[in-house]
Amino acid sequence: MISVIVPVYKVEKYLRHCVDSILSQTYRDFELLLVDDGSPDGCPEICDEYAALDPRVRVIHKPNGGLISARNAGILAAKGDYVCILDGDDWALENMLQFIHDTAAESPVPLDMVLFAANNVYEDHLEETLNYVPEGYYDRKRLEEEIFPYLLTDTRRGLQVGVIQAHTWDKAFRRELIVRYYTREERIRVFTDVPMTYECLFHSENVYVCNERLYMYNKTNEDSIRAKSRENLLTMSFRYLIEYMREHLGGLSPSVDRQLNEYAAMLIIRTGKWRAETEPSLREAARHLKEGLRETGMLNFVTAKNLPRKAGILIRLLKMRLYLPAAALCAARNKQQAKPDKPSG
Repeated sequence: MISVIVPVYKVEKYLRHCVDSILSQTYRDFELLLVDDGSPDGCPEICDEYAALDPRVRVIHKPNGGLISARNAGILAAKGDYVCILDGDDWALENMLQFIHDTAAESPVPLDMVLFAANNVYEDHLEETLNYVPEGYYDRKRLEEEIFPYLLTDTRRGLQVGVIQAHTWDKAFRRELIVRYYTREERIRVFTDVPMTYECLFHSENVYVCNERLYMYNKTNEDSIRAKSRENLLTMSFRYLIEYMREHLGGLSPSVDRQLNEYAAMLIIRTGKWRAETEPSLREAARHLKEGLRETGMLNFVTAKNLPRKAGILIRLLKMRLYLPAAALCAARNKQQAKPDKPSG
């Protein structure tokens, strides 16, 4: 059996589509946990309505505590062999659970995780979101050789995100694994999928990776777009995230420690580039960058040593409190990345 968890908060417009996509799955042996995180709209009533109509649906009503809090309530209540987590404004293709079940059932050894892919849904088009590793079965040896050195960050082409998408919604977790490694720090409000996804992966013995697109990630929700913009603001949530990851992943290996440093640097640089792009002047961008770094103390978690050259220069400028030159460098990198690739030939 599979447990499907849907944290619910302010998604009244989309919730029925999400729930209907789960209840119409070709695979039928599942439970659906709708976790109402104190939603102030009509979501609680919608959840109760579905529970009254289908015995596979259970509802958890709780005070508002944020996404991680709601997700954790579902994880601790789940009874299935595998756990999936969907966002309440997204939906699943009808064969998603069948794929998870068949992949796990056909594996010669118990799988800790099943990874698949998704489509980003815009108003007028779709964009695929894939994992950047070959499809197939990965035992512990293959994970350590091919994935773990590039899981959080991949510096083979500069400072880039890692080869596995951090989302929780394009994965199925073995329940024993996720109950052991779910995120305890509920104050994290940015990149909430990152700590649990990567902690579970680093402690997996066997996973299956494919790029079949089985999940539809809704990019038309304006609330989600606004929330995404807030991810670019240096707040204490960034510090909680980095502290938690260092506490739970630090010391696993020299490679992981290196990636933790790179990941913290990447968050700071992302913030600087976003500020340089959106503020009315570089001086304003530098001021806000300075304020955010002082509030969070994020630079205390980063060393410029062994970072890719451009990233290392930027971190050194910030550590020297040269915020305006740092903002100018961020602006220059934005312009460089915005240039179209030169045609070949």
